[in-house]
Amino acid sequence: MEYLKILLLATGLVGIAILGFALNILIKKNGKFPETSISKNKALREKGITCVKHDELKSCGHTDGGCCGGA
Repeated sequence: MEYLKILLLATGLVGIAILGFALNILIKKNGKFPETSISKNKALREKGITCVKHDELKSCGHTDGGCCGGA
């Protein structure tokens, strides 16, 4: 019975979190999901954070952009 209470509580908390994210996107003007690709995320590029795979390919002499789409 204790397991069921914990499961319901965890499910409820996850549901509340998902609802909060959805409302945040709907309420914001031009709301959209945050960009997770490093090559397209302006904030990460400004901090100098790059795709590790891209850096590895660059160090091997590949210049086709690798996983980052040429960023």
